This record gives sequence, C-alpha cells and structure tokens, in this order.
Amino acid sequence: MTNSESPVLRIRNWRGTLMAALIVLLIVMALLMKWLVQFQVDAAQERRALESLAREAEARCFALASYRATEACRAAHAARTASELAVK
Repeated sequence: MTNSESPVLRIRNWRGTLMAALIVLLIVMALLMKWLVQFQVDAAQERRALESLAREAEARCFALASYRATEACRAAHAARTASELAVK
C-alpha cells in the first residue's frame, strides 16, 4: 500500500463507520419509539378501565334511594379514590 492510497482508505473507513453508527442509531430510535408507543397504549387502556370502574361506582351511588345515601356513597368513593391515588 502506498502513501497515496492510504488517506483514501482512511476516508472510506471513516465514512463507513459513520454510516454504520447512524444506521444503528436509527434502529435504536425506532425500537425506543415502538416501546414508547406501546407504553402509551397500555397506560391509556389502564386509564380507560379505571375510569369505567369509577363510572360504575358512581352509577351504583346514584341508584340509591335517598339523596343523603347518594351523597354519602359518593363521598366514600371519593375518599377511597383519593387514598388509592396517594398510595400510588
């Protein structure tokens, strides 16, 4: 190998290394985005399930006979929900 060929090979090697690093970075970013989207979907499904349970509990409270019983049920449910959120 002569001195005139050596810088050309170094430049090609440097460019190849840079391209490989960029491709690896793109793959890592794609996997990270996939994980992030899946995490968001799972969190949304969990939130919807919790909101559905809360709506069902509110509906049971409103099915009670008296206004006082309804308000007591709603207050108890709100206190229970607040204590569960404080634990998390």
